[in-house]
Amino acid sequence: MAEKQNINVNLDHSNHAFFADGISLFNRSDKFFVDFRQTSPRIDVIGDKQHHTHAVKHSTIALDPMMGKALLELLKDSVSKYEKQFGKIKVPKQKFLKEEPVEQVSVDKSYIG
Repeated sequence: MAEKQNINVNLDHSNHAFFADGISLFNRSDKFFVDFRQTSPRIDVIGDKQHHTHAVKHSTIALDPMMGKALLELLKDSVSKYEKQFGKIKVPKQKFLKEEPVEQVSVDKSYIG
């Protein structure tokens, strides 16, 4: 008869949850790369002028093809259960916006913030 063994598990909670408002997917023959983006507007004051900028954070995961397929199946199942409970998820059609010119600002490159 097999002897019982205790296994200690330590969960690392050092990374906080990451809210994504954008996602990109890239792949090569051996990996899928899922890049989650979070974009937040901010106003920087340079001199006496306000400049509108967008701060972008990324959180990327890399998956081997088998895990990519497993993620796909999990997402399909989860979305199906969600829609049964809460109703169909409505995805708005993408609108292509006319790009507005971006104001170029010179900044002290030693500043990190």
